[in-house]
Amino acid sequence: MSDATADRLLGRLAGLLEWHGLGSAALTPRPRGGRLTGEDAKEVAGLLDRLADADSGLPTGRSPRGLIFGNGCFAIGRYDDAHRVFVEMSARRPDDFAVRFNLGVTCLRLRRPHDAVDALSAALDIDALSAPAYYQRGNARDDMGEPEGALVDYATAIDLDPLFLQAYYNRGIVLNNLGRYADAIAAFDAVVTLRPDISNVYLNRGVARDELGDGEGAVADYDEALRHNPDNADARFNKARVCYRLGRYDDAVTNYTAAIELRPDDVEAINNRGLAHDAQGKFAEAIADYDAALVLRPDFAEVLSNRGAARESLGDTEAALADYLEAQTVVPEFAAAYYNAARLYADQGDIPRCAEQLSEAVRLQPGLYTEAESDEMLGWVLDLSRIRDERQGG
Repeated sequence: MSDATADRLLGRLAGLLEWHGLGSAALTPRPRGGRLTGEDAKEVAGLLDRLADADSGLPTGRSPRGLIFGNGCFAIGRYDDAHRVFVEMSARRPDDFAVRFNLGVTCLRLRRPHDAVDALSAALDIDALSAPAYYQRGNARDDMGEPEGALVDYATAIDLDPLFLQAYYNRGIVLNNLGRYADAIAAFDAVVTLRPDISNVYLNRGVARDELGDGEGAVADYDEALRHNPDNADARFNKARVCYRLGRYDDAVTNYTAAIELRPDDVEAINNRGLAHDAQGKFAEAIADYDAALVLRPDFAEVLSNRGAARESLGDTEAALADYLEAQTVVPEFAAAYYNAARLYADQGDIPRCAEQLSEAVRLQPGLYTEAESDEMLGWVLDLSRIRDERQGG
């Protein structure tokens, strides 16, 4: 194959990369690792194969035209191949910003954040005014568990480019994770100002508002998230959870149902809808949800305990006790299951088993001692246990 043919193929590949917004020099990668798919990916893969045949130096990074080849590999998720190209090119062209930057971004995709920081720092030594390089290094530092360093890099990216939407967004995520919810809200507000149609911005701002105790504000944000994306299952789930806490049980059931329709295997949503039914006194519906959750996850101790409580409310104490004991088997440290079993044994008059269960509950969660003291039957069992211990000690 002639050089002219190789140049034509590289031109076609570069055109595709530019058309899809990935870049033929410094990469402009999509958030969350998005890559080309379908026919576009097939065309890029075919071009890469033909180029490798035309110039054996391209797949190794030893060709001066290798940058576009490496970007093509990156575009279709062939990150190991892209990494090999960029590593070799960085050795040959140490002062090339695009090569260093692309190497750093590729290391991020390969979950090698330390290497990403090194490459992106080298890129910034070449161009200290690159907002994308600071942004990507912030992502790498966040992946390394260095959120404060990530925040510094995001802030620098924003100073250099006040319209850098993704830097504001990621800064908000990091601030949420740090528990700095008011600052997170300010970051998400900036994103909304720049682009008001991103569903997950409202989702994450709702999380921050919820954490600050603004339940109604959180619900409003989740509603806005759903307005922009009705299939945002996380927004449905979060709205249902807040509605439950606010005592709006019908709304909680409605939104948990919508969340389950979007994610039929969401055991937590199914369990939580059972709790909402339970709060409405609809114990049969609650048990149906708990049964469904246990089909998906038989070892979910909390669901077993919740089903036990619903069965107890229906007067089926034997089945309730069986659920509490099963929950203990699944999670031996589940204090509430021992406490609830102790109550039922007390009701049955089985004091030895009640005392045994209550002792374990208090050992696992000492605060339950005070709760037991306020219960007439369990308080009496505590008194008996105390007298027995004193006699044995004497």
